[in-house]
Amino acid sequence: MLPVIPGKQVRGPTLSDLQRHVSMLFGARSSNGFPGAQPISFASVHLNELENENYFVSEKADGIRCLMFTTTNREGRGETYLIDRKNHYYYLDLGLPIPGKPRQSHFDTVLDGELVLDEYEDGRQVLWFLLFDCIVIDGKTLVDRPYTKRLGYLKENILKPYKELLQTDWEYAQRQPFRMDLKELQLSYHLQKVFEVIPTLKHKSDGIIFTSSVAPYSCGTCDKMLKWKPSDENTVDFKVRVDGTPDNPRYFLSLWEGQNQYSEYGELTLDADDRKRWLNRPPDGAIIECRYDPEWPGRWRFTRFRDDKQHANHRNTYVKIMQSIRDGVDKQALVSHAPKIRAKWKEREAQERATRG
Repeated sequence: MLPVIPGKQVRGPTLSDLQRHVSMLFGARSSNGFPGAQPISFASVHLNELENENYFVSEKADGIRCLMFTTTNREGRGETYLIDRKNHYYYLDLGLPIPGKPRQSHFDTVLDGELVLDEYEDGRQVLWFLLFDCIVIDGKTLVDRPYTKRLGYLKENILKPYKELLQTDWEYAQRQPFRMDLKELQLSYHLQKVFEVIPTLKHKSDGIIFTSSVAPYSCGTCDKMLKWKPSDENTVDFKVRVDGTPDNPRYFLSLWEGQNQYSEYGELTLDADDRKRWLNRPPDGAIIECRYDPEWPGRWRFTRFRDDKQHANHRNTYVKIMQSIRDGVDKQALVSHAPKIRAKWKEREAQERATRG
């Protein structure tokens, strides 16, 4: 189950004003779409990419991707908004403290992260917002800075004073709608460590993410953020169109072409249980996630609804996912490539030391 985004959803003119303001902070031309970076699917060509450029690697949590916009109102009181991939905003009555000034809050600051729900054997559930990027801080854009620099701002200017205030201000700690921390990162050649951690996590993880340590932040599709999944976890988000009769409905899948344009891909075959459920509530126009299964009629099997997404995957994204499936870079191939990645990394370090020396 995906977690529920906390907070009160913002609507009307206030929403439009917030969207325009955050878009301006990003330097984006339009405020209509989600401005966050989106990864591309891992293909065999990216093995060379990992050799030739420094990357971080982390587990790919199966949660809800959100941006966080935190600022101050006219009275100087901190307020925060979570932004989902539909570009919807959810208001939270809290601010994030400034280093050395715990009673003052950051303004015009945009962070990137993911909401995940940890579930324990005793039934407890803990909501986390795992941060992995700092894009704008106090009105200053960091999009052109390398990822290592942005991480520095995130650790020192955001998370450090936040954790200090949690320990000293009981009332502030009680108002938190989730726990917040840095998403754990490893150097790319330590990817085996990430694979070892995944089975111990309290939330579902369906792959790993590589992020360039030197690249700037890219709004939209980001060629420097690589998403790897096992072949049986490769999924595509489609839009459903319901046709046929009430007693014998048919379900057609569409891919996004941009704007409000869709092109039909094929027909979806459901198993008996889903067919019965959908018969009572046909999900016409819904966005659904489907898992690739070459043995299934039509190759795509329904996995879940994606109520957090405004659009299906773009056709270009679909092409890259299919390329990733055809390439078949499995876990063992990644792990066995790690020594080459490390050797190239160390060569670059040696060259940099020689240049400085």
